[in-house]
Amino acid sequence: MYEIATDATVVSRASGRVLIAATESNLDEVRAVVATLGERAHGQVFVEVPSAAEIDPIATPERVTVTWLRRDLRSGEMGTGLACAPGQALRRAVRAWVGEMSTGDAEIDGDAVCLWFGRDVPNDFAGV
Repeated sequence: MYEIATDATVVSRASGRVLIAATESNLDEVRAVVATLGERAHGQVFVEVPSAAEIDPIATPERVTVTWLRRDLRSGEMGTGLACAPGQALRRAVRAWVGEMSTGDAEIDGDAVCLWFGRDVPNDFAGV
């Protein structure tokens, strides 16, 4: 159901949906991975950044959406009053996307989802 890609070559061969998740420090890698996607690719790119100053648009195939997750607009853990920590907004977004786009039943979900995570994404994140 999910295939964890370790490099752009794996993503470029994906036949189903793609989910790409990274932070501002991985923008060059994200661009390289997205550049390998075919025109029929469909899916989501999440990039977590500290603020709007780090947003630099990424060209994608028509059915791939990029969402910029600004930490300065988000809070930390609910009820704590803390600011959003690095990786926190990304973790929430990916979990929500997977929860919305997957039933857990391969027959219903169809094509596998190819996941690519930036090198600085927290280690516990791949268990999403």
